Amino acid sequence: MTEEADHLDQLEDSVLTHLNQSLILNPEKSYCGSEVFPPSGTGVCLLVNLPCGHQMSSDYVVAWFKYYLKQKETEFTCPRFHEGRGKAKLSYQAICQRISLTPKQREFFEENLSILAARRLCDFKACPGCQSWVERRDHRNLCVYCTLCTANMKRTFFFCWKCKGEWKGRVNYAVECGNNGCGQKVEAPDPLVKCKPEFKQEMLKKEGDDIYPTKDKSPGRKRLALLVNNVDFEYIDDRIGADKDERSMERLLTALGYTVVTLTNLTAQGMTAAMQDFAQREEHLQSDSCFVVFMSHGNATGICGVSTQDKEEDIFLTDEIFKCLNTPNCAGLRDKPKIILIQACRGAMEGSVDVPDSVPMNNIGREHREKDFCCLRSSTPETLSYRNKEKGSNFIQDVVKIFHQHAHQDHIEELFRKVLKEFKEKHRDQMPCKERTTLSKKFYLFPGL
Repeated sequence: MTEEADHLDQLEDSVLTHLNQSLILNPEKSYCGSEVFPPSGTGVCLLVNLPCGHQMSSDYVVAWFKYYLKQKETEFTCPRFHEGRGKAKLSYQAICQRISLTPKQREFFEENLSILAARRLCDFKACPGCQSWVERRDHRNLCVYCTLCTANMKRTFFFCWKCKGEWKGRVNYAVECGNNGCGQKVEAPDPLVKCKPEFKQEMLKKEGDDIYPTKDKSPGRKRLALLVNNVDFEYIDDRIGADKDERSMERLLTALGYTVVTLTNLTAQGMTAAMQDFAQREEHLQSDSCFVVFMSHGNATGICGVSTQDKEEDIFLTDEIFKCLNTPNCAGLRDKPKIILIQACRGAMEGSVDVPDSVPMNNIGREHREKDFCCLRSSTPETLSYRNKEKGSNFIQDVVKIFHQHAHQDHIEELFRKVLKEFKEKHRDQMPCKERTTLSKKFYLFPGL
């Protein structure tokens, strides 16, 4: 361990000590007034009273705080929108006073909070040689010494703070090293093909009345996407590899101009709350569309929450997504495309069987109540969806690939058709399924514009 890393450990210990002293944590129970709450993540659906007066399930509160930590924020506000009511800030202390966190949750929060606090108090990076955290004591000098690498390599080891390569050149008070390209930020090429302005102008001129209006890229455009990814389950196998899908989908939606709200490990009650609150977000008024992505285990009934049990299933009904975003319940997205992607099994049957052709049922329903939707599910009814533990699911990875390659010129239903074609040619055991699509016009994403 380097001297700098020891200093960082001491700082983190100090931060954790401060947190624990201020929280007065008890691993068995937590108190809110005189009320005792059972531990979060026990399969018990808890309702938590927040300081702002709202009541919501504990797993949803935990997931919401994780989302804020991902944005490097140590405080968060209640996700529920109430017009004219200010939002009170909530902290880790407030969570611990209301929810008895599991040891794994507590470790996650305290580790991330301490790292965020340390970053604000000192300047440190991981050594490229041994990956231990090293603090730069002198902010004028890019040359940083690592004691651990020096001992391991049996020679003096310095690295460049800027390019993180082994140091070349003058050592003391150096403002640049001798590595080629030092200081030049090298970014991986963006896989998303951008739309050309000429194409957009041509399509609007040619099919303007048949295309959903889209807002031009600007600070005033507030596109939102909700991404729910259930990975860690209490009574069934964890979804190993789902983190790959999460990162891929986040990168795609961000590149398409959406602010992605990612929530992980929700019960059915938590997913319902997430959908209801997402539907009431003020940003939808300044948006032209939205994406909603659910990734979890599933069955013929719906999407599994993380506390699924054999005796009492924790199931979120997909109908709730449409209900929350329909015309009467989501005024901000009225007459705007709402794109839904669901990665989840819908049964236990394999898809690669010969079946007789059948005539699809024509269930139009009340179009004025539920319109402007387009939903693509990862499999047909009663069949399995497949996920690779190393690469992620076939469905999410192929959707991302097709969007990267063709979103600059194809509307959403054509993109979905190409996803289906990809499965027909490469994944014959599974076939995605487009459902409850009520788009009356073509929806072009026009990436980059």
